[in-house]
Amino acid sequence: MNYLYGFLIFFLLPLLGSGQLRLVTPLQDVIFESSGLITLQGKLITHNDSGGYPALYELDSITGAVTRSVFIINATNRDWEDICHDGTYIYIADFGNNTGSRTDLRIYRIAVADYFSTPDNTVSADTINFSYADQTDFTPGSFSTNFDAEALITGNDSLYIFTKNWGNGWTSIYALPKLPGTYQTTRIDSINTQGLVTGAVYDSTNNRITLSGYTYTDPFLVEISDFSFSEFSSGTIDRLVIPPPQGFSIQVEGITTFQSGYYLTAEVNTTGEAALYRLDRSLLSSDDNTLSHCSVYPNPATSFIRVHCADFSTAELYDMQGVLQKTSDQKQIDISGFRKGTYLLIVKNKIGKEILSEKVIFDY
Repeated sequence: MNYLYGFLIFFLLPLLGSGQLRLVTPLQDVIFESSGLITLQGKLITHNDSGGYPALYELDSITGAVTRSVFIINATNRDWEDICHDGTYIYIADFGNNTGSRTDLRIYRIAVADYFSTPDNTVSADTINFSYADQTDFTPGSFSTNFDAEALITGNDSLYIFTKNWGNGWTSIYALPKLPGTYQTTRIDSINTQGLVTGAVYDSTNNRITLSGYTYTDPFLVEISDFSFSEFSSGTIDRLVIPPPQGFSIQVEGITTFQSGYYLTAEVNTTGEAALYRLDRSLLSSDDNTLSHCSVYPNPATSFIRVHCADFSTAELYDMQGVLQKTSDQKQIDISGFRKGTYLLIVKNKIGKEILSEKVIFDY
């Protein structure tokens, strides 16, 4: 476990609301690493994670049985992480990047008409290649990069990537054209999701994006509503813990909507079996769980850090052993006298609720 990440989760767990995942069925071995999920023309469609076949699998939403497999003949599954559609095309995100070293990030695009009409269950794909404009270092690292990604939506004539930031527990948002080609994408926004984001779905009827993810203890959802595509963080953002049934995996990866809630899939891992879950929105409790829009800068810092939070009251600085080093009621915090290194900043509002937890680097 990344020690910083475990420390962050220890402090944040008491703040969260909850809703119970309902087990629909364990997943068959052929899709035990289900990593993306969509509902299209009444079909529940998934795919496997890295190293699996370049294939899409249709699931029975009651038994979990694979009822059909469609292979993309000109694609490889290096690290497929999510899937979305706009009614005309299906987009498959091959952009998993745990070590931050990939230079071949891409999204496959296949026509919905081809998918449903193929006589031999094979289709061809176009390719959207891309890179992150703000990534300059491709040195492999062990689960510390902020350029991994596992979540993709389509909306407003673009594709939107939500990253899985191992380094700080946030998600960064990037936009891409839907047309095949090679692009460099620039970050347009960031949200402190307080965990690892692994899936996304956009409900255009309610203008709501739902991100799925997990910490080292529980899965969670982040719902973003009343937002604009130019500024996602301007919306209302709610984070909710969604514990799984005992014996089944916390590593929720895929998410899609149904009539009154969500279907979710989870990969097999040490916490339990791979599973198809169902979650009714009416069972979610989101009281007092709106995430505050806060930022800390500069980071890395040399002489001070400044906290920007509307409901700021106090800030606490901890070292990586969890020892409190400083408390301040000022938004600009003097860091002279601190040793060079990494610290954890906890910000609280006027009623003592933690509204920000951020790793900060002191680099003199």
